Amino acid sequence: MRLRTSSLAATAVLAAGLTLTACGSDSGGSTQIATDTPSSTGSNNASTGTGTGSSSPGADGGRTMAPSGGSSGGGTNAGTGTGTGTGAGASCPTSQLAFAVAPGSGAQSEGSQGAVTITLTNKGAKSCVMKGYPGVDLVGGATKWSLTRGTAESPAAVTVRPGATTTFNIFYLPFHHGDGQEFKPKSIVITPPNETHSHTLPWTFSSVLLQDGATHPGTYISPVGAK
Repeated sequence: MRLRTSSLAATAVLAAGLTLTACGSDSGGSTQIATDTPSSTGSNNASTGTGTGSSSPGADGGRTMAPSGGSSGGGTNAGTGTGTGTGAGASCPTSQLAFAVAPGSGAQSEGSQGAVTITLTNKGAKSCVMKGYPGVDLVGGATKWSLTRGTAESPAAVTVRPGATTTFNIFYLPFHHGDGQEFKPKSIVITPPNETHSHTLPWTFSSVLLQDGATHPGTYISPVGAK
């Protein structure tokens, strides 16, 4: 009986120890689950792009800006236009521009190519935009020569504020006896980019070598805004 009692006591002690061990394992598992749950949720939310925003003020700020930026792809451009004073980015009408030949224009030495710089000044109350090449005709007698476009510079949009000025150049090859056909222009007819109305200025420089049929003539124009 004494041996049986000792055996039963040992069994009870062992059972109690196993019970305590099982409770400790459950507690550790619960702690691990509690730790993993927010992490898992955060990961899931991050993948949806929503929980990340609500998990921190900084991320929320980014989320708030995202739809604004996404919806304002055009808004950004509109803002840029407003910032430059262009409004809808209207082109410059001929009636809003003052035309003049800049001082110092013309060939600087005999036998050299000349450059006539034309200034375009915005005399309107609002900014306007020009991009590209103007139409330029040199007219003399019965001859009207529509000048070709130079390719040394690429056209760029130019915003001209009220009272501001932009320019373009007419590069020309002066005539010398024996070179070919002489052309004596009397006027420069200028049509701004995207316009149909023209303005006329006098040509006060030397005769020009007529190359109206040449593929790459020595007389041509630059785009608006060119240096």
